[in-house]
Amino acid sequence: MTQKRTMTDRYMLRLPDGWRDVIKEESRKAHRSMNAEIVAAIETAMRIKGVQLDAPAQK
Repeated sequence: MTQKRTMTDRYMLRLPDGWRDVIKEESRKAHRSMNAEIVAAIETAMRIKGVQLDAPAQK
């Protein structure tokens, strides 16, 4: 049986100088990828602002 990849939006992100290294270190401490760290940071920021992000259904 083959696995289906869920479709995700892709977005090229430009970071200010030095941010990549900081995000890389924070993601290492949290035992997750840099992408997961960035998504978690966006989710936290949106929650603080009162914005509800709808997560796609997980299978």
